[in-house]
Amino acid sequence: MKTHALIVSLSLILAACGQEQPAESTAPAAPAAVPAEPVAPPQEALGAAESAPAPAPATEAAPTPAPAPVVAPAAAPAPAPVAAPAPAGQALYAAKCQSCHGKNREGLAGNPKLAGLSKADMASRLKDYRAGKQMGPKTAIMAAMAKPLTDVQIDALADYLGE
Repeated sequence: MKTHALIVSLSLILAACGQEQPAESTAPAAPAAVPAEPVAPPQEALGAAESAPAPAPATEAAPTPAPAPVVAPAAAPAPAPVAAPAPAGQALYAAKCQSCHGKNREGLAGNPKLAGLSKADMASRLKDYRAGKQMGPKTAIMAAMAKPLTDVQIDALADYLGE
């Protein structure tokens, strides 16, 4: 008998597994009505105050929205200079050239002197080194030094060094 009851119970459970249950309503309940104006007390409650004027309906001002934050426009990048002034050439020379060519462009440790070269000759030589043109025994060193230079930087060095 227990076996029979167990089988019936399992059958009912398994039969109920595949059936859908009705979905419950998830619609929100309607909000309670809020009177727009204050409700006057019933006339019986007024008694002697029947002749009193009714209070004016209260009006609420709509809240003022907060002002939008002011955002400054992004600054445009500064334009690249067309020609660098002599101080830029002097700073470049001190940083990149002076250790081999000397403070006074006299040439150190077998490196050539730069004093006496024209602006056009300085610019031409630096551009040739930058391009990888074979110029002499120190080309590998000079090509590595000139490769990262821009035309503006080469012109600044030529303006500073050239005579």
